[in-house]
Amino acid sequence: MAQLALHVEFLGEFGRLEPDERAQVRAALSQLTPRTVPGARDPRIEVARLTDRLSAVVTAPDDVQLLLGVRADAEDWAKSHVLSVNTASGVLEITDADAVERLLPDLRKAAEEAPALLFARLSDAQLGRAGISPDTLAVARTIRTLDQLRDLAGVLPEAQYATLHLLGDGLPPAAAAQEFDPDDLAAAIHRSQGRIALVDDVDTLLSIAPSRQRAFLHPEQEAVAYRSGFAGPATMFGGPGTGKTVTALHRVRHLVLRDPASPVLFVTFSDELSVAAERDLAQILDERHRVAVRVASVNQFASELVSERYGALRLLTDEEYARLWADVSRRTGGTYGPAFVRREWESVVFAHDVADLDGYLAADRRGRGRRLSTGQKQQLWPALAEASRVLLATGVWTPLTIADRAAALLQERAEKPFAHVVADEVQDMHPAQWRLLRAAVAPGPDDLFLTGDPHQRIHGYRVRLDRLGVDVGGRSTRLMVNYRTTAEILDWAMRVLSEPDSDDLDGGIDSMRGYRSVRHGQEPELVAYPTATAELDGLVTTVREWHADGVEWSEIGVAARTPAIARSAASALAAADVPGVTVGTMHGMKGLEFRRVALIGVNGGTLPDPAALTPEDDDPVAYALDLQQERSVLFVAATRASDVLRVSWWGAASSILP
Repeated sequence: MAQLALHVEFLGEFGRLEPDERAQVRAALSQLTPRTVPGARDPRIEVARLTDRLSAVVTAPDDVQLLLGVRADAEDWAKSHVLSVNTASGVLEITDADAVERLLPDLRKAAEEAPALLFARLSDAQLGRAGISPDTLAVARTIRTLDQLRDLAGVLPEAQYATLHLLGDGLPPAAAAQEFDPDDLAAAIHRSQGRIALVDDVDTLLSIAPSRQRAFLHPEQEAVAYRSGFAGPATMFGGPGTGKTVTALHRVRHLVLRDPASPVLFVTFSDELSVAAERDLAQILDERHRVAVRVASVNQFASELVSERYGALRLLTDEEYARLWADVSRRTGGTYGPAFVRREWESVVFAHDVADLDGYLAADRRGRGRRLSTGQKQQLWPALAEASRVLLATGVWTPLTIADRAAALLQERAEKPFAHVVADEVQDMHPAQWRLLRAAVAPGPDDLFLTGDPHQRIHGYRVRLDRLGVDVGGRSTRLMVNYRTTAEILDWAMRVLSEPDSDDLDGGIDSMRGYRSVRHGQEPELVAYPTATAELDGLVTTVREWHADGVEWSEIGVAARTPAIARSAASALAAADVPGVTVGTMHGMKGLEFRRVALIGVNGGTLPDPAALTPEDDDPVAYALDLQQERSVLFVAATRASDVLRVSWWGAASSILP
């Protein structure tokens, strides 16, 4: 019996059917009788009647039957499209040949008048080795700008369009690792990991539909995830909802399937995200291959390494840590506040492994707002040295000192524990954590694959990757399309952020200009209340209304800036017998997503959090950086919502609301 395969477009079309029609299609799929289409451009494309209105578009090479679509115009579609095998990646491609033929004359005419063309720097041979077919090459030679290329996204073969987009954005071409048989469609179907799912039977449709976002990739994501190889460390940045994590997980899949004997570490910023990543990885990688993958948060990975050497670790509590910096501040005579000395130690002294005054005088203070003279550094050093003495003493641990010690332990090993490291949410990692990642894998091809978004930085560490032994050397890509959040929510969140540009972790600028959403919905709801009690009552009412609208409790998230407000919200919902709603801080919501999100306590005096701000009189530049970081916290929380965002406060509203 032929293996059943589903193209992502089929699944999308199937999911948009009305329930009764979907049931008819499911029943008919078990008894498909494909037939050829007279006048079809590609005789390998067939159709099979499903209902009075709908037919399946099918191709059935060798031992696999691939469902390409479920359409009312299936025969017309078959007459205009052709199938092929990408010569660089070996994946199956679908081309709207009629559309290409219609557009090409006008494109050529416009190109003749253009002062410059987008791919002039690349030869036909280079584009061919990158998988660009002759028909697509003819189109590529007429393209003037990336925006013009984006207009052709629905016309060109997906993999080739994604390759052209990356090349047009400056990424150097990657030569094909091997030659693929252009006529072997069955092998191409099995290689098309990002766009095609192999299933056991029709009933598997029901299990794939809810996880479509994890099982399939968009072409731009697939081109990065399944790129044959990078010569060294590579970065992929993108705003919320662009699919950074799912792309990173598929990169893990690619690396494991390419060489099952090479262990891979997938590491992310928080324990919650690592649990979600392990669950999502199970959807795209079978258990036999998952044994080669270690999934962990960066703190969990570091703690396990250090515990093996030193036994159980006791971390300083938040209260103990705060008292330490208050004491360090007093040692300066109160000249420098607790927030300033903590940041100075974490971002300068500890980040650069400073051991003495000379080292401190020479240390890079990039990211620190307040300039310090030599005399001021000399005055400050004894207090900072005392902090080092306490924090680096045996038996005293913080997450950062654990990461630093774990890095040292790995650096001692001649054999590294992993062949590849894939790291997600890297924008918030401290230099000590970067040293840990670098020490976990030997330098070489595909050693580090890093994803994140500098605009979602909520912990304030500024780094230069090349100074940490991570040289991305032009191997950087950016995802610009948000597939999760509606355009209305995204627009509001972008206005919260206010600054479209940020540093890119490598000495350059990462810009959100051109970042956009593909979905539309309602504007965010902004609600003011006279008291905190009234706000909580309003939250309970709203959440109940959302559930009555058909939203599952688990699809609702509630976030606040402080743990105290989050606890109050959780208590109010529990008292009202509201189950299963995720409630947490805005920091804790990082990496999560919900259909509907309520942000509460967005008050003046709470957001921005005064405790997170360096006093403006102490350091005005650091104050400005801290304030932008608070904007990022709200930006991250708002973009957890896919469909509906509600923002509320009592008393005075936050000053950073747009």
